[in-house]
Amino acid sequence: MTNPQDPNPWQPTQEYAQPQVPSAPPAGDVQWQNPDNVQWQNPAGAYPVAPAPAGQYQVNQVGQASFSMAPLSPVLPHEMAPPRPATITAAMWIWIAGAVLSVAVLPVMLLANADFFVTQDSVVTEQDRQAGEFGVRALAIILGFAMLVAAAPYIAFAVVLRNGQNWARILLTILGVLGFLSMIAIMFISIGATVWQPSVAICIVVIGLTIAAVVLQFLPPSNRFVR
Repeated sequence: MTNPQDPNPWQPTQEYAQPQVPSAPPAGDVQWQNPDNVQWQNPAGAYPVAPAPAGQYQVNQVGQASFSMAPLSPVLPHEMAPPRPATITAAMWIWIAGAVLSVAVLPVMLLANADFFVTQDSVVTEQDRQAGEFGVRALAIILGFAMLVAAAPYIAFAVVLRNGQNWARILLTILGVLGFLSMIAIMFISIGATVWQPSVAICIVVIGLTIAAVVLQFLPPSNRFVR
């Protein structure tokens, strides 16, 4: 009930007055005054960041101890890896081209001289001729697969050389010497065949590519890049 002696009966009494909201702490003061020991809810999962020494960052998280982390030192220009030179890129592609081309040298030599291998006997029937041609094709496929297996290390080490690995360059040099000798031997064998031009041409191209790749990977720009 309202008091008739009260000039403003609709003014709320003290017990119904709006509670006073405490003012925010001063700027820069991260230590909040909490006399009633009220547990504040922090939806972000972290308390206010306390000031840390110059050059360091300090993060306080709920349920975890604070830790300090020094900023990472910048990478100096001379500490960065040098850019890949064109000589290494060219050497890689030349190794791959030579390896792929070498796979075809023996199949080409056999298929180009199929008639020579089939007509070795004095009397050859049509059935024998077809069987001989099938045998030559099968042998060409087998030798081509064997050459592909032999060429796989060239391709694999050439890709590694692109990343500047010195051990790949050394292995490619050794394989290049072996490949050079193999192409020389195949070239002399091909010269004795009836049709020798295709296989000899492939051998010469592969030998030239091998020499070019070895030279490119040991030029001064390549030496500065390879480690």
